[in-house]
Amino acid sequence: MSTLSCPFCGHTLTDSTSPCGACGKTPSTFASAADSQKVAPAPRSRLVPWLIGLPVGAFAVLMVVGSMLSTPESSNQWVAREAIKVCNKEVARAPEDRKRPDLTAKDCADLDAAFRSQYGTEP
Repeated sequence: MSTLSCPFCGHTLTDSTSPCGACGKTPSTFASAADSQKVAPAPRSRLVPWLIGLPVGAFAVLMVVGSMLSTPESSNQWVAREAIKVCNKEVARAPEDRKRPDLTAKDCADLDAAFRSQYGTEP
């Protein structure tokens, strides 16, 4: 003899054809109740969105802060510094390997002096 448990009240039934003594529901109602109670999908993990969202959010904040701290003058200083570096590298090359053979050490010194007079600091 098999025993069933009533899904509505939890009372133990010994006969599958008799109604539940506690709530009065019959086994045919059990089948329809099982069909009507769909199993909900397992909740999705919230870890993945956090693992993706936190670095993306941090990157966005850094970009906003960086753009607020960057000024046209600092960008111009960077360009001028790079021009001085390129000039010095070009002058250091052998004359036959230069892309700009007309550059001299005096041109690089002039760039350096112009940077100092314009920005008041070392390049």
